[in-house]
Amino acid sequence: MRRRGFLAAGLVGLGAVAAPAAAGLRTSLGGGALRVGDTVDEHNPEVVSEKYFLTRLNALTGGKLTGHVYPNGVLGSHDRMNEQLRNGTLEVAKSSMANLEVYDRRLGIFALPYAFTDRTSLYAAQDGELGKRLGAILERKGLRLLGWFDSGERNIYNTKRPLHEPGDIRGLKIRVQSNQIMIDTFNTLGAQATPVETNQIYSALQQGVVDAAENSLTFYVQQHHNEVAKYYSYTRHFYSVDPLLVSDQWFRSQSASHQDAILRAGHEAQQHERELWVRSDAEYLKTAQGSGSHVNEADTEAFRRAVAGVYTRHKATFGSLLQLTDWR
Repeated sequence: MRRRGFLAAGLVGLGAVAAPAAAGLRTSLGGGALRVGDTVDEHNPEVVSEKYFLTRLNALTGGKLTGHVYPNGVLGSHDRMNEQLRNGTLEVAKSSMANLEVYDRRLGIFALPYAFTDRTSLYAAQDGELGKRLGAILERKGLRLLGWFDSGERNIYNTKRPLHEPGDIRGLKIRVQSNQIMIDTFNTLGAQATPVETNQIYSALQQGVVDAAENSLTFYVQQHHNEVAKYYSYTRHFYSVDPLLVSDQWFRSQSASHQDAILRAGHEAQQHERELWVRSDAEYLKTAQGSGSHVNEADTEAFRRAVAGVYTRHKATFGSLLQLTDWR
């Protein structure tokens, strides 16, 4: 059974109402409530924090800016919503950095393995020069950054055995996103990187199409993957980063005071989401262990050394941005 108690409780008191059905949505900017799109369900910390964003925006503008959150892909995929933001037919959406690389390959920097040693370092980079430079790239593409959402520390889970060192993953077929750096990373480790759509991971693990997948503990439990893959190993190879974006076209149409409120609400939502995600992972660790999952620490330094070649092959893409990561 999906554990919802913690996240559902986070919805209480946030003051934003879930959106009605998508039928009849307007297709161009104009009057009415602004829309916030996402692909995950309403219990996810990101959606909870998007509702918090709207609550704060409403308060900061004295009720003049209101809106609804549309979760579960009601407004389309990340790719579709990104384009809607760029052409001004959607106001706000959460995206994935993996889906933004199509606009500029440098936006894929968070896909580099072990680019950051811990959350403190990651947050400092996002809130500092790296975040500023990536935000400028996004803005040139018609996308304005409101905040960096933490989508979790990615670890490997599988149906075969605990993973302690790089050699343990050799030969495993592992589901990955359709991202060349991620594919390269796992192939470098001796695994067989296999792109699979998110909604097909459960059946792929269950039927042996893949032996493993990788994601946050929250995702692992929310998607019930702990039912079919009982070994969860803390490899900490990537941090998932999901930016909350606003249409630059819509943003520029707002008054200066409303622009300030939008940016402030975005920053507050970022801080809110980061705190929620850490609490969520802690809660889901208990759930995973209670369901019989075997959770172990892996030798992350050994894994880091094993994927050093990935940086050599991709460093030209990122140039001076690499100096703003922890990779040395």
